[in-house]
Amino acid sequence: MCLAETTTTGTTDDTSVTLQEIEENVVRVKSMNFTWLNGKSPQDDMARGNVSGGDILAFQAALERDGFTVQLGELKTQNIFELVDQGISPQCNGNNLGGFYEAYVLPRAPGQIAPNPFEDKMNMSTVYRLRPDEAIVYIGKTPPNCTYFSYQTFLYYRYYPTEGKFRKIFGNVGDTINLLTANTSGESQSDPFDKAIMIVSTADMEIDNRIRTAALSSGYSPDIFNTEILPSNILRMGVDAESDSFVFLQRMAYFQNQTSEMDYFNETPGVVLRITPNQPTELNPYPTPKIRVRGNGNASELDLMPALSDLRAAILEKYGMENATEFVTSIRGIEGYDAMQRGIDILGATRDTTYLNNTTPFTLGDDPSQFLIIYGVNHASTGKASYSNLGIFGAKLNNGVASVDNKRFEGTAEEYIPGNPAAKYLYVWKVARDCNGDGNCTEVPTGPGSSGIGLNETAFVVFRAYLEKETKVGPSYTELAYDRVIKFGSV
Repeated sequence: MCLAETTTTGTTDDTSVTLQEIEENVVRVKSMNFTWLNGKSPQDDMARGNVSGGDILAFQAALERDGFTVQLGELKTQNIFELVDQGISPQCNGNNLGGFYEAYVLPRAPGQIAPNPFEDKMNMSTVYRLRPDEAIVYIGKTPPNCTYFSYQTFLYYRYYPTEGKFRKIFGNVGDTINLLTANTSGESQSDPFDKAIMIVSTADMEIDNRIRTAALSSGYSPDIFNTEILPSNILRMGVDAESDSFVFLQRMAYFQNQTSEMDYFNETPGVVLRITPNQPTELNPYPTPKIRVRGNGNASELDLMPALSDLRAAILEKYGMENATEFVTSIRGIEGYDAMQRGIDILGATRDTTYLNNTTPFTLGDDPSQFLIIYGVNHASTGKASYSNLGIFGAKLNNGVASVDNKRFEGTAEEYIPGNPAAKYLYVWKVARDCNGDGNCTEVPTGPGSSGIGLNETAFVVFRAYLEKETKVGPSYTELAYDRVIKFGSV
């Protein structure tokens, strides 16, 4: 989820809050219970942790013998539209409508007095503080076959003493653990789906080693171990009122089988543990890890510029140049370490993708003469991305309400530039309020609530290109031909 608020579109609420406002929000959310809504007990969740081959109860016992307190959390599906419509979140954080999100829901640390934002009546929250000697562990299974999945911690709130306020950052902490990098069970890393995985999120080497030792003694294979390093040199770890607070997200997109998808969300196989040493320990912090380098030097998409010019001319000839407004496309993405240093809210950006958008907002009425024609390079067909998509967003709520992925782009440019050998790498897509049966068109809903954009509300288009396989991170902006937007009818 990323849409930076420093550009001319997608502006949102003031992202600074006081500690008092956080405490007041805790009281307001007390009526909601984020945890165990399906009637299962914590013991049921613990039993589900056995899907990964080890013994979760033996793991818990080993950790307790080693001087840790072990608390149960949960990995829970997040419906951003519901959170906005219920007044819990002020906006949708640039949600990717083609994707799904699950988040850790965690208790306070032992002895923690300062409340976490968004706590429920059991003092559980999706936004949590973390001591520098603690760890969060997920043991479970990866999603079934899908186009993309990843796991990552985000810095959510940071306190600025000179202002006496917290700023919402929602910035990625380094790189993800994604489907191209995750250590999972099974013989082939090319098939990471529906496999056992263990993720340890911690700032401390010694804590990580002790957790791994306990896991090995409990039957877990070292093949499934993944450490997500939380670099305490840039993070303000702790559980006092002025410490950083975090969110952990699992992202997934475009499942191959709908039944498997529903089964996974109805019963996500896994368990989340908060692990805290009972006695203060000498810290042995991890250094900030290397991050994956974007780009492989292949900028051959730019050789498609002449074909894009031909495609533009064909679009304008078909729909009429006199009714057309062409928008500039620009880079929208800012990364986490930059955001942390400048106090900028980047709404859950991930380095696994690029973020482009048209920089001038528009309205889209229900007059049939008003529609968008969006065109560009299908980045998946050129090999610059594992998958790409476009999304339509409301500027007020940063709410993604419509989305189209690269599989539907295939062959759509042939109608406009027949016989052009580059057409197979290009696409054309229409966006309107009423597609009137056009198969290469997406309709923009007006609601209900935050799941739509009103006829008089401003909107914009966001383009994502996920995971260049060679680099296992999002492609370099300088190696992409930017997607383009034309609006027909009044702006």
